[in-house]
Amino acid sequence: MIPAELEKLLEPLERFEAIRRRVARLGDRLCDLSYANPYEDTRRSAREALAEALGDERSLDLQYAPFGGQTLARRAVADALRESHGEDFAYQDVVLTPGAMAALQIALRAAVRPGEEVVIPTPCWLDIPLYARFAGLEPRLVPLPEPGFELAVDAIAEAIGERTAAVVLSQPANPSGRLYPPEALARLGEVLRTAQLRFRRPVALISDEVHRDFADHFTSPLRFHDRTVVIYSFGKYHFMQGQRLGYAAVSPQHPEREPFRRELERWTRVAGIATPTALMQKALPRLLELHHDDAWLPAWRERMVGELERAGYEVSHPDATLFVYARTPAAYEDDFAFMEDLARRGVLALPAPAFHHSGWFRLSLTASEEMLGRALPVLEEVAA
Repeated sequence: MIPAELEKLLEPLERFEAIRRRVARLGDRLCDLSYANPYEDTRRSAREALAEALGDERSLDLQYAPFGGQTLARRAVADALRESHGEDFAYQDVVLTPGAMAALQIALRAAVRPGEEVVIPTPCWLDIPLYARFAGLEPRLVPLPEPGFELAVDAIAEAIGERTAAVVLSQPANPSGRLYPPEALARLGEVLRTAQLRFRRPVALISDEVHRDFADHFTSPLRFHDRTVVIYSFGKYHFMQGQRLGYAAVSPQHPEREPFRRELERWTRVAGIATPTALMQKALPRLLELHHDDAWLPAWRERMVGELERAGYEVSHPDATLFVYARTPAAYEDDFAFMEDLARRGVLALPAPAFHHSGWFRLSLTASEEMLGRALPVLEEVAA
């Protein structure tokens, strides 16, 4: 049976999913702004990359892959990381996984031992604390200051103790959409190095970078801390989240580079995570070559923020990602009462409790023009 401590972490999203199931009968009349499912841009070139990979028939090309992934696919990722992150990645530093969820799980298990602590700035992605608990770890949640949700380095430093083994950071952040400046990341790196000396133990930085492609400029936290593991998902940028392709990549500067990357590989077997499908590994080099035109995103983001603020919402201005995070109207007793009211009117959004936070809600920017046109008047009406 699922332990009570995990049940508690599962409850907010399951409560939202119950709302979603009730209103699914609305069909095309439902304005779903909860998840980043694209309703207009289908990334035709990404679909073509999959078709080309499937059509390129070779002996055993759809059979088992070794733990960690096929060498050619891993080498393609390492080459791309050398260019984007400025570090000398080798293919062995990259462990392919079926999406970022799996990559995060093996990174936590490789970096932290059961009973140790993981510091997690919040609001954060849904299941980071859940995965930490499942691995036998103690999540220490650090609330970031509202309404800007800047990186509170001093608060993170205060949360790090003698049992802290890792910090998990999303850059850019989900749900707030904040992109932390290099100065803040440099200060965080100094905090982690100081903690290692003070407590005489390693402290890893797990850098969740799944939305980095939607940032105009991006600085990886890997630049500022040697013990960094980068988490990435191809699904976000290529709008194929359901195809489950991602990786965990060890910094080439990691002091235990060789044993750590081997540990990641071994955890894919122990955890039963295995590798992405053979087809996705074949398509991976092609996907790395694609560059999509996302010029629509800043304008869409600005429009959403402007419409919400005119309706009276307080909004955390996002720098990147596919999301906008806004404060729940004060007239509602809690976030779920607001979600229920929105759903009755045909609009879905994700409430802050799903992100280990309260008093806010997240909207996705991937809705269609028509869908957004119907959702905004509803949001304005309930705010009034």
